[in-house]
Amino acid sequence: MKITKFYLDKARYKAADDSGNEIILEIDYWNNAFKLSRNNRTLEIYAQKLLKEKHKVNFVYKMVE
Repeated sequence: MKITKFYLDKARYKAADDSGNEIILEIDYWNNAFKLSRNNRTLEIYAQKLLKEKHKVNFVYKMVE
């Protein structure tokens, strides 16, 4: 059976700021949304970039050689 669609759904990332505070970034790629465990403008900008690049993008081409 051939896979024809492969999408990112949800992801969870851990980051730490220069004070050692852990920040959790949860991204829902399918619904184009994200949530941070604490405010951080740098991670907000990066999350928006990730959503722009990967929201409902079919990644099946990465599976095919």
